[in-house]
Amino acid sequence: MSKKQSDDNRKQNPYFVDKFASVSPKLKIGFLKFWIAGMTFYVAVLGLPERFDFLDRMVMWGLLFVLGTEYITIPIISWMHNDSRNTIKYLPHEVKRKSILSLLASFLYVGVMVALTNLIIALWIKIELPTIGDLISEASIDPFSFALLYLLLDSFWWRIRNLIKNMVKRKDANDA
Repeated sequence: MSKKQSDDNRKQNPYFVDKFASVSPKLKIGFLKFWIAGMTFYVAVLGLPERFDFLDRMVMWGLLFVLGTEYITIPIISWMHNDSRNTIKYLPHEVKRKSILSLLASFLYVGVMVALTNLIIALWIKIELPTIGDLISEASIDPFSFALLYLLLDSFWWRIRNLIKNMVKRKDANDA
C-alpha cells in the first residue's frame, strides 16, 4: 500500500515535467557554459573568413563570448534558482543585472578567461601535447578543447569566488 501511495505522489509532482527535471543543475549549467564557450569560439575563430587576422578573430570571439555570457548564460542560471536549488553560486559575477556594471563585469570575466585560455593553449601547443583538435581534424585548437579548458577555469573561478564570499560572511558574523 505504501509503495502504491509513493508512486501516486511521484506521478502528481507538477515540477517533474520531463526527464531533464531529474538532472542536477550543476550538470545543466556546466553543459550550458561548455556550449556557449565552444559555440562562440567556433563562430569567431573558425567561422570567419581567412582575410581576418588573429587579433580580429580574438576581438570578435571576446565580443560574442561577452554577449553569450551576459544575455544567455547569466539569465538562464538566474531562472534556475529557487528555494531548493541555489544556482546563484554558479554565476560568473553577482553584479545587478540590466545595468552597465553587469556588462562591464562580464567584459572583465571574459577578458580574464580568454587571456588565461590563450596562455594555457599556447603553452600546451608549445610543449607539443595533443589536443582534441589534433585527433579530430589535425588543427592545433578546436572548440571542444577550448570549451573543456574554459569549463575547468570557470569551475576554479566560482569556487574561489564562493570561498571568498563565505569567508566574508563568517567574518561579518563574528564581528556582529
